Amino acid sequence: MTSARRLEGVRAYGRAADAFDTVAWRPPSSARFDPRVANDAVDPEPTLKELIADLPGWVTVVGGGVIAALMGALVGGALAL
Repeated sequence: MTSARRLEGVRAYGRAADAFDTVAWRPPSSARFDPRVANDAVDPEPTLKELIADLPGWVTVVGGGVIAALMGALVGGALAL
């Protein structure tokens, strides 16, 4: 076994693996891989509170009107039975 391959075995398994040695596989340590994509910019997602704060004021009024209309239709349908 070449010295480069022996060094590779030391790095991967913590000991030098001989040419005919069986080495049990184990998952790499967590420090070995960075799960982020290489070109992924560190840009945090906005929170729900920030998203709601960015909405214009008329969205609240229209949303409330739609909910009131739906509730009225549901209650009216229930009373018609």
